[in-house]
Order: sequence, then C-alpha cells, then structure tokens
Amino acid sequence: MTDTILTILASLLGGINILQFIFFRKTKRRLEAETAKTEIETAQAKTDLHQDQYDYVSEQLSKIQQEYYDLAARYRETMTEHLKEIDQKCNEIAELKSKLVYFKGLRCYRSDCAERIKESPYKKNRDMASEEEVK
Repeated sequence: MTDTILTILASLLGGINILQFIFFRKTKRRLEAETAKTEIETAQAKTDLHQDQYDYVSEQLSKIQQEYYDLAARYRETMTEHLKEIDQKCNEIAELKSKLVYFKGLRCYRSDCAERIKESPYKKNRDMASEEEVK
C-alpha cells in the first residue's frame, strides 16, 4: 500500500506518466512471481534431496538386514550341528558310565537302595586270572 502511495506521489512530482506507473506494477508483480517460483523450486529440490537420502538409507538398511538374516541362519545351522554333536557325546558318556558301573558290580541304579553296591561277579575271575599270571 505504501508502495502505491509512493508511486503516485513520485508520478505527480516526478512527471511520471500512467504508462510508467503500470509498468512498475507489472514489473513488481513479475519479480514477486519469479521469487515465489524460485522458492517453490527450492522447496521441491529440498524435498527431492530428502527423498534421495531416505532411499539411500532405506537401501543400506535393507542390505544390512539381509546380512543379519544370513548370519542368523548360519548361526542357527552351526548351533544345531554343535548341539547334535554335544548330544551325541553326552549319550556316549552316559553309555560308558553305565558300562563302567555295570562292570564295577553296581546292579541297582536307584540312589536310595541299600543293596546298590555289590561286588562284581567278574572280580573273582579277574583275581583268579591275575593269580595265574603271577604263577
């Protein structure tokens, strides 16, 4: 509004005719439109940059997630193999302990049994074999 008043005063005092007054207004509107267009283009470029950054980060995240899933699958596979080996070794140990207990002469496997520990019937045979070897 003040621009309009100043333009009118300048035209009265400066000898500016009506065509120059219209030209200044048109020029001002054109410059304002160009400024608004530039601002919109800048905002659009900023939005495009953010979108590009989002796409890049999203792609990196997808790649890292895939690597994580692959590693987790390899870990589970390896863990399963090791657990099978451990289970197999535990079974072998239990079997060997069972044989050891049997050959020592333990017949009852209940821990509260009074007759749990007995002499091995093979002990007499062992003693006789060792005596014969000595002779």
